[in-house]
Amino acid sequence: MSGSKQAQLSLPLNLHLQHLNYLRAVASTETLVQAAQALNVSQPALSQALAEIERRLGLPLFDRVGRRRKLNQDGRAAAEFASEMLGRAERFAAELQSRRAGAGGVLRVGTIDAGSLYILPEALRRFRVAAPGVDLRLSVGSSTELELAVIGHDLDLAFVIGDGRADDRLQREPLLKEQLFLYGPDGAKEPDEADDWVLYPAHSHTREEIDRELARRGISPRVRLESSNPQVLRQMVALGFGWSVLPRAVAEIGPEPLVAAGRQPMAHRQIVICRPARGAADPRVDRFLELARRWARHQQAL
Repeated sequence: MSGSKQAQLSLPLNLHLQHLNYLRAVASTETLVQAAQALNVSQPALSQALAEIERRLGLPLFDRVGRRRKLNQDGRAAAEFASEMLGRAERFAAELQSRRAGAGGVLRVGTIDAGSLYILPEALRRFRVAAPGVDLRLSVGSSTELELAVIGHDLDLAFVIGDGRADDRLQREPLLKEQLFLYGPDGAKEPDEADDWVLYPAHSHTREEIDRELARRGISPRVRLESSNPQVLRQMVALGFGWSVLPRAVAEIGPEPLVAAGRQPMAHRQIVICRPARGAADPRVDRFLELARRWARHQQAL
């Protein structure tokens, strides 16, 4: 190994946590006998360990005062360093315990607009109450964008539209089968060839489901606007810009709800949970998913 590489790999300070613990105990007691008792080691063993610390640091840490040894200026500096490092180690150990219990750390959740608008808010609220120490970070995007983020481990999980395609890099779980209804401007009941449409973006999973059903009905939509945000599409229908296909949870809320053109859904889409196929177990993810599944079951029962 070259000298430069060896220098990069060498330790700046060759001390163990146990060495630091010895220094902290010596600084907090009057004598080595008391320090040894606090550490539950013999005094000769403690003296030998302190001599090893001095050897590793290359400095004497004690002055002899009569028959006693007391920390000198360098020794006090070393003891202060030891106390600071052990405090940080103890805090990190507590943080690790919190992470193992799912009560700390970061949870990165991705969702399509639908999830952030009306599927996940209750799960998000309950999770924040149940795990206030977790830094919950929410990202909104298209299904494709979110799946790539999960594959790249930039997200811990995502709620996307299932397309039925297999991908061994992902673990998928159905969450909710959502019904989509037809809505027209001014409460119209049936679209005609001259009508405009406002729809989800072309090539999105939701749009593929809608286009399939429109084609089955012999409709070639003249698309005037595309948006992945169902609230935008709803507003465009309300303003008379055209027809759309939307979930009831978005279309039929507020003081002026849209009226569906028919009682039967026009299409369905499957909202699925997406996780890395070979991701490690994470109690934060498990806790959040349990809340999401519970809310989805409630929604499905309505």
